[in-house]
Amino acid sequence: MSTTRIGLIGYGQIGQAVHKMIESNADNGMEVVFVHDQFAAAVESLPGDLALADLADFESRRPDLVVEMAHPDVTRKWGTTILEKTNYMFISVTALADQEVENSIEEVTRRAGTRAFVPHGGVVGMDALLENRDVWESVDVVMKKPPHNVDCAAAGLNPDDIKEETTLYDGPTRGICPLFPRNVNTHAAIAYAGIGFDRTHSLLLVSPEWTEAIVEIHAQGQGIDLRVARTEGITGVTGASTPASIYNTVQMIGSTGPGIHLR
Repeated sequence: MSTTRIGLIGYGQIGQAVHKMIESNADNGMEVVFVHDQFAAAVESLPGDLALADLADFESRRPDLVVEMAHPDVTRKWGTTILEKTNYMFISVTALADQEVENSIEEVTRRAGTRAFVPHGGVVGMDALLENRDVWESVDVVMKKPPHNVDCAAAGLNPDDIKEETTLYDGPTRGICPLFPRNVNTHAAIAYAGIGFDRTHSLLLVSPEWTEAIVEIHAQGQGIDLRVARTEGITGVTGASTPASIYNTVQMIGSTGPGIHLR
Protein backbone atom coordinates (compact mmCIF):
# COMPACT_ATOMS: atom_id res chain seq x y z
CA MET A 1 0.00 0.00 0.00
CA SER A 2 1.39 3.41 -0.98
CA THR A 3 1.47 6.18 1.60
CA THR A 4 0.26 9.74 1.01
CA ARG A 5 2.60 12.25 2.63
CA ILE A 6 0.68 15.11 4.26
CA GLY A 7 1.94 18.55 5.32
CA LEU A 8 -0.14 20.64 7.73
CA ILE A 9 -0.11 24.44 7.94
CA GLY A 10 -1.74 25.84 11.07
CA TYR A 11 -1.76 24.03 14.39
CA GLY A 12 -4.68 25.56 16.23
CA GLN A 13 -7.90 23.80 17.17
CA ILE A 14 -8.55 22.40 13.69
CA GLY A 15 -4.95 21.53 12.85
CA GLN A 16 -4.39 19.63 16.07
CA ALA A 17 -7.63 17.69 15.68
CA VAL A 18 -6.91 16.75 12.04
CA HIS A 19 -3.36 15.67 12.94
CA LYS A 20 -4.69 13.46 15.73
CA MET A 21 -7.30 11.90 13.43
CA ILE A 22 -4.72 11.07 10.78
CA GLU A 23 -2.28 9.58 13.27
CA SER A 24 -4.94 7.58 15.13
CA ASN A 25 -5.82 5.51 12.06
CA ALA A 26 -2.86 3.39 11.03
CA ASP A 27 -4.76 1.91 8.09
CA ASN A 28 -5.65 5.14 6.26
CA GLY A 29 -2.49 5.16 4.17
CA MET A 30 -1.51 8.71 5.21
CA GLU A 31 1.51 10.07 7.05
CA VAL A 32 2.01 13.59 8.40
CA VAL A 33 5.50 14.67 7.33
CA PHE A 34 5.51 18.24 8.63
CA VAL A 35 3.51 20.69 10.70
CA HIS A 36 4.04 24.44 10.38
CA ASP A 37 2.55 27.29 12.38
CA GLN A 38 3.49 30.95 12.27
CA PHE A 39 3.82 30.83 16.05
CA ALA A 40 6.72 28.59 17.04
CA ALA A 41 5.17 27.90 20.45
CA ALA A 42 2.23 26.13 18.80
CA VAL A 43 4.44 23.29 17.55
CA GLU A 44 7.10 23.18 20.28
CA SER A 45 5.61 19.99 21.77
CA LEU A 46 5.96 18.12 18.48
CA PRO A 47 8.99 15.95 17.69
CA GLY A 48 11.76 18.08 16.25
CA ASP A 49 11.71 16.31 12.91
CA LEU A 50 7.97 16.97 12.47
CA ALA A 51 7.82 20.70 13.20
CA LEU A 52 8.78 22.80 10.18
CA ALA A 53 10.12 26.17 11.28
CA ASP A 54 10.36 27.77 7.84
CA LEU A 55 7.55 27.03 5.38
CA ALA A 56 9.98 27.76 2.53
CA ASP A 57 11.52 24.35 3.34
CA PHE A 58 8.27 22.44 2.71
CA GLU A 59 9.60 20.73 -0.43
CA SER A 60 12.36 19.01 1.58
CA ARG A 61 9.66 16.89 3.27
CA ARG A 62 8.34 15.68 -0.13
CA PRO A 63 4.62 16.12 0.67
CA ASP A 64 1.97 14.76 -1.70
CA LEU A 65 -0.63 17.12 -0.22
CA VAL A 66 -0.29 20.30 1.83
CA VAL A 67 -3.32 21.30 3.92
CA GLU A 68 -3.83 24.93 5.04
CA MET A 69 -5.81 25.39 8.29
CA ALA A 70 -4.65 28.84 9.34
CA HIS A 71 -5.67 31.99 7.44
CA PRO A 72 -6.32 33.08 3.83
CA ASP A 73 -3.04 35.01 3.92
CA VAL A 74 -1.25 31.65 3.67
CA THR A 75 -2.82 31.00 0.29
CA ARG A 76 -2.13 34.54 -0.89
CA LYS A 77 1.54 34.22 0.02
CA TRP A 78 2.29 30.53 -0.48
CA GLY A 79 -0.50 28.97 -2.53
CA THR A 80 1.13 29.18 -5.95
CA THR A 81 4.57 28.32 -4.56
CA ILE A 82 3.20 25.11 -3.04
CA LEU A 83 1.19 24.27 -6.15
CA GLU A 84 4.31 24.56 -8.29
CA LYS A 85 5.54 21.43 -6.47
CA THR A 86 2.58 19.50 -5.06
CA ASN A 87 -1.16 19.42 -4.36
CA TYR A 88 -2.77 21.90 -1.99
CA MET A 89 -5.99 22.02 0.03
CA PHE A 90 -7.03 25.25 1.72
CA ILE A 91 -9.83 25.57 4.28
CA SER A 92 -9.61 29.39 4.22
CA VAL A 93 -11.72 29.54 1.08
CA THR A 94 -12.26 33.30 1.50
CA ALA A 95 -8.90 33.67 -0.29
CA LEU A 96 -10.76 32.92 -3.54
CA ALA A 97 -12.83 36.10 -3.18
CA ASP A 98 -9.70 37.83 -4.50
CA GLN A 99 -10.01 37.29 -8.25
CA GLU A 100 -6.27 37.61 -8.74
CA VAL A 101 -5.65 34.78 -6.26
CA GLU A 102 -8.23 32.55 -7.95
CA ASN A 103 -6.75 33.21 -11.39
CA SER A 104 -3.17 32.57 -10.24
CA ILE A 105 -4.13 29.26 -8.61
CA GLU A 106 -5.92 28.07 -11.74
CA GLU A 107 -2.98 29.12 -13.92
CA VAL A 108 -0.30 27.40 -11.87
CA THR A 109 -2.25 24.13 -11.58
CA ARG A 110 -2.57 23.98 -15.36
CA ARG A 111 1.11 24.68 -15.82
CA ALA A 112 2.45 22.43 -13.04
CA GLY A 113 -0.11 19.64 -13.34
CA THR A 114 -0.98 19.86 -9.64
CA ARG A 115 -4.42 20.14 -8.02
CA ALA A 116 -5.97 22.62 -5.59
CA PHE A 117 -8.81 21.37 -3.38
CA VAL A 118 -11.67 23.31 -1.74
CA PRO A 119 -13.17 21.31 1.17
CA HIS A 120 -16.91 21.39 1.85
CA GLY A 121 -16.22 22.27 5.50
CA GLY A 122 -19.46 23.49 7.09
CA VAL A 123 -21.40 23.36 3.83
CA VAL A 124 -24.21 20.82 3.75
CA GLY A 125 -25.31 20.02 0.20
CA MET A 126 -22.20 21.28 -1.59
CA ASP A 127 -22.50 18.47 -4.14
CA ALA A 128 -26.02 19.64 -5.03
CA LEU A 129 -24.83 23.24 -5.38
CA LEU A 130 -22.04 22.14 -7.70
CA GLU A 131 -24.10 19.72 -9.77
CA ASN A 132 -26.77 22.35 -10.44
CA ARG A 133 -24.57 25.44 -10.74
CA ASP A 134 -25.90 26.09 -14.26
CA VAL A 135 -29.49 25.88 -13.02
CA TRP A 136 -29.47 28.19 -9.99
CA GLU A 137 -31.02 31.59 -10.46
CA SER A 138 -30.29 32.68 -6.89
CA VAL A 139 -28.29 31.40 -3.90
CA ASP A 140 -28.68 32.95 -0.44
CA VAL A 141 -26.58 32.19 2.64
CA VAL A 142 -27.64 33.26 6.13
CA MET A 143 -25.20 32.86 9.02
CA LYS A 144 -26.17 33.51 12.66
CA LYS A 145 -23.63 33.55 15.48
CA PRO A 146 -22.97 35.02 18.91
CA PRO A 147 -20.90 38.21 18.42
CA HIS A 148 -17.93 36.89 20.41
CA ASN A 149 -17.67 33.96 18.00
CA VAL A 150 -17.04 36.33 15.10
CA ASP A 151 -13.58 37.76 14.44
CA CYS A 152 -14.54 41.37 13.85
CA ALA A 153 -11.02 42.81 13.68
CA ALA A 154 -10.87 43.32 9.91
CA ALA A 155 -14.29 44.99 9.97
CA GLY A 156 -13.20 47.36 12.75
CA LEU A 157 -15.98 46.23 15.10
CA ASN A 158 -15.95 45.46 18.82
CA PRO A 159 -18.16 42.46 19.78
CA ASP A 160 -18.60 43.98 23.26
CA ASP A 161 -20.54 46.85 21.68
CA ILE A 162 -23.19 44.55 20.23
CA LYS A 163 -26.11 44.37 22.68
CA GLU A 164 -28.93 43.12 20.43
CA GLU A 165 -29.53 41.26 17.19
CA THR A 166 -27.43 43.07 14.59
CA THR A 167 -26.80 42.70 10.87
CA LEU A 168 -23.04 42.78 10.26
CA TYR A 169 -23.27 42.27 6.51
CA ASP A 170 -25.93 42.06 3.82
CA GLY A 171 -24.76 41.86 0.22
CA PRO A 172 -22.73 39.91 -2.36
CA THR A 173 -20.49 37.19 -0.95
CA ARG A 174 -17.36 38.73 -2.46
CA GLY A 175 -17.74 41.69 -0.11
CA ILE A 176 -18.10 39.73 3.13
CA CYS A 177 -14.90 37.70 2.69
CA PRO A 178 -12.31 40.45 3.37
CA LEU A 179 -14.39 41.78 6.29
CA PHE A 180 -14.70 38.46 8.15
CA PRO A 181 -12.04 36.21 6.56
CA ARG A 182 -11.92 33.68 9.40
CA ASN A 183 -15.67 33.32 9.78
CA VAL A 184 -17.25 33.03 6.36
CA ASN A 185 -15.37 30.23 4.61
CA THR A 186 -18.76 28.52 4.40
CA HIS A 187 -20.08 31.47 2.38
CA ALA A 188 -17.04 31.37 0.12
CA ALA A 189 -17.30 27.63 -0.52
CA ILE A 190 -21.00 27.97 -1.35
CA ALA A 191 -20.27 30.80 -3.76
CA TYR A 192 -17.44 28.93 -5.47
CA ALA A 193 -19.46 25.72 -5.78
CA GLY A 194 -22.53 27.54 -7.03
CA ILE A 195 -23.06 30.76 -8.97
CA GLY A 196 -19.99 32.74 -7.92
CA PHE A 197 -18.97 35.41 -5.44
CA ASP A 198 -20.85 38.27 -7.09
CA ARG A 199 -24.23 36.56 -7.59
CA THR A 200 -24.36 34.70 -4.25
CA HIS A 201 -25.99 36.74 -1.48
CA SER A 202 -24.62 36.68 2.08
CA LEU A 203 -26.26 37.76 5.32
CA LEU A 204 -24.35 37.72 8.64
CA LEU A 205 -26.39 38.23 11.80
CA VAL A 206 -25.18 38.25 15.42
CA SER A 207 -26.94 38.37 18.76
CA PRO A 208 -25.59 38.06 22.32
CA GLU A 209 -28.63 35.91 23.12
CA TRP A 210 -27.56 33.15 20.76
CA THR A 211 -25.31 30.30 21.88
CA GLU A 212 -25.00 28.29 18.67
CA ALA A 213 -23.97 28.81 15.06
CA ILE A 214 -26.62 28.50 12.35
CA VAL A 215 -26.07 28.39 8.60
CA GLU A 216 -29.04 28.42 6.22
CA ILE A 217 -28.69 27.90 2.47
CA HIS A 218 -31.46 28.61 -0.02
CA ALA A 219 -30.85 27.98 -3.71
CA GLN A 220 -33.52 28.37 -6.38
CA GLY A 221 -33.66 27.55 -10.06
CA GLN A 222 -36.17 26.50 -12.65
CA GLY A 223 -37.86 23.38 -11.31
CA ILE A 224 -35.66 23.05 -8.22
CA ASP A 225 -35.63 24.54 -4.73
CA LEU A 226 -32.89 23.63 -2.23
CA ARG A 227 -33.14 24.57 1.45
CA VAL A 228 -30.58 23.39 3.99
CA ALA A 229 -30.01 24.50 7.59
CA ARG A 230 -27.30 23.51 10.04
CA THR A 231 -27.16 24.29 13.76
CA GLU A 232 -24.11 23.39 15.86
CA GLY A 233 -22.05 24.33 18.86
CA ILE A 234 -19.13 26.67 18.33
CA THR A 235 -15.73 27.24 19.94
CA GLY A 236 -13.93 30.41 18.95
CA VAL A 237 -14.76 30.89 15.27
CA THR A 238 -14.92 27.15 14.59
CA GLY A 239 -18.05 25.03 14.41
CA ALA A 240 -18.10 21.72 16.27
CA SER A 241 -18.22 19.64 13.08
CA THR A 242 -15.40 21.42 11.24
CA PRO A 243 -12.36 19.32 12.32
CA ALA A 244 -14.05 16.03 11.41
CA SER A 245 -15.26 17.51 8.13
CA ILE A 246 -11.75 18.65 7.18
CA TYR A 247 -10.26 15.29 8.14
CA ASN A 248 -12.81 13.44 6.03
CA THR A 249 -11.97 15.62 3.04
CA VAL A 250 -8.24 14.95 3.55
CA GLN A 251 -9.07 11.25 3.79
CA MET A 252 -11.10 11.34 0.56
CA ILE A 253 -8.12 12.91 -1.20
CA GLY A 254 -5.22 11.08 0.38
CA SER A 255 -6.37 7.79 1.84
CA THR A 256 -4.88 4.71 0.20
CA GLY A 257 -6.22 2.33 2.83
CA PRO A 258 -8.43 -0.69 2.14
CA GLY A 259 -12.23 -0.71 2.13
CA ILE A 260 -15.07 1.02 0.30
CA HIS A 261 -14.48 4.75 -0.12
CA LEU A 262 -17.11 7.44 -0.63
CA ARG A 263 -16.02 10.33 -2.88
